[in-house]
Amino acid sequence: MENMPRNRNLKTTALYFTFAGLGFCAPVLGLSIVHMEYILNSNTHILAFAFTSHSIGYTIGGIICGIIYDHANKEFLFSLSVMTEASMIIVSGFCGHIVAFLVSMSLVGVAMGFIDTAGQSYCVNLWVNHRFKEPILQAVHAIWSLAATIGPFVIRPFLVELHSKNPIGNTSSNCSGSSDICSGPEDGYNSSSVTDVTDLSSIVDKFQSTELMAGIDLARYAYLTIGLITFISGILFYILYFYYCNPVLLIAAPKEHNKHPSMKTKSKRQRERLLLLVFLFMLFMFYYLYIYIEGIPIAYFTAFVIKYLNWSVHHSTLVMVVFYGMHCLGRIIGIPLSMVLRPRTMVIMNLVLTSIAYFLLLFVHAFDWVIWISAVLSGYGMSSTFAAMVLWVSEIVPLTGRVAAVLLVGGSFGGMTGPLLVGQLFEAVSPMWMVYILCVASMLHIALFAILFIFVGKQKKFLSENFSSKQHEEINLNDISNQDI
Repeated sequence: MENMPRNRNLKTTALYFTFAGLGFCAPVLGLSIVHMEYILNSNTHILAFAFTSHSIGYTIGGIICGIIYDHANKEFLFSLSVMTEASMIIVSGFCGHIVAFLVSMSLVGVAMGFIDTAGQSYCVNLWVNHRFKEPILQAVHAIWSLAATIGPFVIRPFLVELHSKNPIGNTSSNCSGSSDICSGPEDGYNSSSVTDVTDLSSIVDKFQSTELMAGIDLARYAYLTIGLITFISGILFYILYFYYCNPVLLIAAPKEHNKHPSMKTKSKRQRERLLLLVFLFMLFMFYYLYIYIEGIPIAYFTAFVIKYLNWSVHHSTLVMVVFYGMHCLGRIIGIPLSMVLRPRTMVIMNLVLTSIAYFLLLFVHAFDWVIWISAVLSGYGMSSTFAAMVLWVSEIVPLTGRVAAVLLVGGSFGGMTGPLLVGQLFEAVSPMWMVYILCVASMLHIALFAILFIFVGKQKKFLSENFSSKQHEEINLNDISNQDI
């Protein structure tokens, strides 16, 4: 076991690279959604289902992780997931039909959901008794944010400017009142000369339309580039798996039969089970709402800036860069901050900041510069919430694959309903419905955490004892997986 610290460091580095790949994948759909409308001959209303299909896949990936993670070789599972994620991202970009695009995005979600769920448990259990467990997990999420911040710069060269809602196939001419060509057959111009000029204008418009469509088609190569980066990000896990050649399936340690049967009454066992379910349900709902306040801006900030504020693609990309930049900065600051602040304190601070950020957007119609302040506050405000909440939960119960799955599946369900709900209202009613939904979700998020905090304060000892006894076998499996070969 002398090499255990070295192996632990190597596995943590592999996890860092893998989460960097997740970060690069995060902004690609949101940034390219307007371009993919033209490529797939669709609209925002229909393409909103891409976020839903991705979240359905994310949910399935989290559930699969909860079932098999504690019983299989971790490095093999990460390797397989990264290869699936990379290949399906590439396939998504080159789909020619909306149905194929939705299916491929759902498979991307399966891989990402598995990696995200497994990564939380993998990191916490590698460093479970280490005094730097908190900053190490915060660093995992900081690397995700750093990659998500760099991602728009990688994607931006593949996105052309779109100056109108329907730039393709629009062959109507924009003529001023003083134009001789548009003013009719006068001053020596006969009708045939006007027709000739009109035909020439039509040819020019068609050429420009074809040229623009070719430029829009470059968005496909953003998916190719991100897919290749993602594949490379898993290289350390590939090496770890083939170097150690551990068995894919782990053999469970023999169960220790209790010679002293429990004297608990049936009613007491039912009460304990109910309390456990209530605790898990509140964690589920917390992450459900968390993805509302994080996932909706990631999905729709670009479309909101282009379609509601009428800003350019360039400026919409900068908004996302600011958002992801502050997200990254917050997670980097969260590394040393987690050494001096309790996880629950960090969560409370972040919830307040995100609520302020989204309520400011209510004034964006009158003051469009508010979008920059909102991007700064929301990006920073939600930066360390995910990791801080995972760390807070790990203080209460052992963070096994199943517990991590509850958190991530809750987030996945939020990813299914949030973007879909906004997508249906975005064009049918108004893009401002994105803001209204974010405001309501942020207030519900604060209320739910307050309830969860009071519940844990009263039941912490009970939860810790019961989860520890129920997860004994899974902890043994983790020990088998992490031992030095």
